[in-house]
Amino acid sequence: MIEQSTGGDSQASRAGVLLAEDFDELDAPETWVARAGRRNSREKFAAGLRGLKHAIRGDSSFFAHAYRGILIGLTAALLGVNPWGWCLLVLGACLVLISELTHSAIDTLARAIGDPEDLRLRVAREIATAGVLVAAFGSGAVTITVLTMKFGELLGWWN
Repeated sequence: MIEQSTGGDSQASRAGVLLAEDFDELDAPETWVARAGRRNSREKFAAGLRGLKHAIRGDSSFFAHAYRGILIGLTAALLGVNPWGWCLLVLGACLVLISELTHSAIDTLARAIGDPEDLRLRVAREIATAGVLVAAFGSGAVTITVLTMKFGELLGWWN
């Protein structure tokens, strides 16, 4: 909120409101420099691997997703799924893992901020959990479709 000053130390100035005459004090920096502390690709890759390690160690659901993923991969290999089917299965698995990583990050942040059962933090954690649920159902639908199509093709249900 900008107000015109009538001079002197007004009530607005004491309340923390910027007056039009105070804008002279807000000068831009003299020189613009690149942000310090930028990481190169190798450092970003290492940070990503460390984050993956923290997520896997901190959340048991990664084991469940890996177990199901291995079973789905073995089934797809035994049925001889075509390359497009493999692409869909891999994309579905990646979607689930990305949503699980996001959930783990939000859960870790909520625990670091304070009581994770605080209403606002619990709502954020539940929204992240809903993201995992949606991704898992979507991936499950893709998996069932790909494997059923291949199984039906092997049994001669459709040509």
